[in-house]
Amino acid sequence: MSGGSTVHATSGTDLSLVAGGAPAAVLLVDLTSRTVVHANPVAEQLAPGVTLPVGLDQWSDAADLRDLGGAGLSRTDHPLSRVARSLPVAGQAVSAARVSELGRQREPLWVVALPMLGAPVLADHALVAFLPLSRREAARAAADAAQAQAQVRDRAVLATGMSFTVADARAEDLPLVWVNPAFTVMTGYSLEEAVDRNCRFLQGEGTDPAAVAAVGRALAAGEEVTATLLNHRKDGSAFWNQLTLSPVHGPDGELTHYVGIQTDVTARVAADAERDQALAAEQRARAEAESARAQAETARRDAEESRRRLELLAEATSRLAVTLDVAECRQRLLDLVVPTLADWALLLGTDERGGVGEVAARHRDPARAQDLQRYVVRWLAALAPGPVQRTLLGGAHARRISDYDAAERRHERESWVGDPSVLQLSDALGAASVLLVTLPGRQGSDDVLVLVRGPERPRHTEDDLHVAADLGRRAGLIIDNARLYGEQHRIAATLQNSLLPQLPAIPGVRAAARYRASESGARVGGDFYELIDLPGDAVGLAVGDVVGHDVMAAAAMGHLRGLLRASAWDTTGPSPSLVLDRVDRLLDGLGMTTMATLAYARATPAADGTWLLEHATAGHPPLLVRDPSGRVTTLDGVHGLMLGVQPTVRVGGSHRLAPGSTVVAYTDGLVERRGEALSTGLARLARTLADAPADVEALCDHLLERLGDTDDDVAFVALRLGP
Repeated sequence: MSGGSTVHATSGTDLSLVAGGAPAAVLLVDLTSRTVVHANPVAEQLAPGVTLPVGLDQWSDAADLRDLGGAGLSRTDHPLSRVARSLPVAGQAVSAARVSELGRQREPLWVVALPMLGAPVLADHALVAFLPLSRREAARAAADAAQAQAQVRDRAVLATGMSFTVADARAEDLPLVWVNPAFTVMTGYSLEEAVDRNCRFLQGEGTDPAAVAAVGRALAAGEEVTATLLNHRKDGSAFWNQLTLSPVHGPDGELTHYVGIQTDVTARVAADAERDQALAAEQRARAEAESARAQAETARRDAEESRRRLELLAEATSRLAVTLDVAECRQRLLDLVVPTLADWALLLGTDERGGVGEVAARHRDPARAQDLQRYVVRWLAALAPGPVQRTLLGGAHARRISDYDAAERRHERESWVGDPSVLQLSDALGAASVLLVTLPGRQGSDDVLVLVRGPERPRHTEDDLHVAADLGRRAGLIIDNARLYGEQHRIAATLQNSLLPQLPAIPGVRAAARYRASESGARVGGDFYELIDLPGDAVGLAVGDVVGHDVMAAAAMGHLRGLLRASAWDTTGPSPSLVLDRVDRLLDGLGMTTMATLAYARATPAADGTWLLEHATAGHPPLLVRDPSGRVTTLDGVHGLMLGVQPTVRVGGSHRLAPGSTVVAYTDGLVERRGEALSTGLARLARTLADAPADVEALCDHLLERLGDTDDDVAFVALRLGP
């Protein structure tokens, strides 16, 4: 790493650093006056329009914080109330309106609070962090820490990842008087090793003296400062430390302490350095082109062409990166290089052994396209066996043959093919100068780009070769990513479809279901549906959504389906609320970290032809029922906490349905849209269901066609009750 650094002054405490990159809301609370004195940007979004300092209860009401029973926190003995009495909160669930980066609908949040006992001046303050329970790692870390009876301060560190220090501003050389355990984790220095020392002991070789001096000037002026410095851990390893030092004043206005918040930003600084190096390289190349253009008119034209080629590299990156289809990516690359670098070009796709698997071709003259295709067919049939890179480039990654049409090259060209007559076809297309570059891939099978100019164009130069090689490296990575994406997408789709059930044929009902994976990536999702032929004449209907989009989420989805079927299959006919309670207790008892939403319903026929529908939910969108007349009803009378948070007793509901009624259960991808209220999506689904055909298969096609265009996974099942 270089010795560079970044320094800037700010007007307020940047408490967003406490939460790192997580979308956490962070407050600093004065316990003496029960007031919120600092809030990070995410917390400001939770309580918009609130001016600090403000009373703790007033802030809670402005954020619409509630306990899991729905009561406002300002009127309960809940986390914020206990914080105001200087009691720690090791981790507890609440809910907020969440019109912020945390989300768009009311869902559980995990609260961790740390009274800063022993911290000079701040001993009567507390740090409060709100993390979304959908971030399973943060929530699980807090819950595990609380169950292990760790120290309260350590629990808060696990939940927020915060490194915190306090320095005495009244003592000479600003010695540290307190550091928290996260500081020890980040630097390796314990509290005893850090106290009574100026924090410059973290500096060392490579730390920028100018940046250190700038920090010193800000501290001497009593101003807040943020800097990114190269620091060293106790074991000698270097890391980039984003440091914020905020002044703390006593009641009389005297500067008493500096509060420091540290964040390890090594990865970000490394990325910035790579970007700066690439930018510097491009700027140097542009400067060279401008200098050459000033020499003469001929040199000016050459420099202009060089500049266009550099822009080609930037355009290639932007145009190639917007598609994940390998064939389209290859064709876009040919469109870029013809006619800029070639009159006609071939892109040779290779297999695992280096042989040519497929060829894409382009000629600058559309009238010659068929001639080019005939040449490709003949050339492939005559190509010498073996890896094409070794045949054409001798194992090198780039090669320039500016005298391709010379008699001295004839023997080499004939060695590439079994039938020398095929060379006449390339000569007829115009082949005087050739560039050969590889497109490196991760698996060792490199595509080869062939760029050909006719005798009317200038011969390729070394600059042309450098541009082509650079372009080949960029295109190779992008095409390889597209190839990998395609493979992952096929694997993900196969795995997802294998996990989804085939709906059983159950007498008296008709059912249909649909699943559509998100178009945003080749990831396995956690959405699922289930139809269960229960003992007797009852039918079980379920739909759920496991938190996450990865193989672990898919595996958890499989486990959850098994637990659901086991809990529902009972000759006693357990109610849906009892089934969900069983599943939740099993998740907790088996030590599974799965978090999911789930809706479950049980439909039982009556002697008079009607059906009794019992239902319950665990944090899932409500079921919809369409009666035979087409009227749609939302079964939103029951609510429950999502599975995997904490076992609880759920309340279910029941409805008597006329024969011919249709029940629809779905995941949130069918109704949620970015920047839109959930109620709007539910109303849209109800309207669409009301207009849908009566047949369940046609109904599902109708819903998927109208509402399936979303950036989230979609799963839903429709059940039409007999006769």
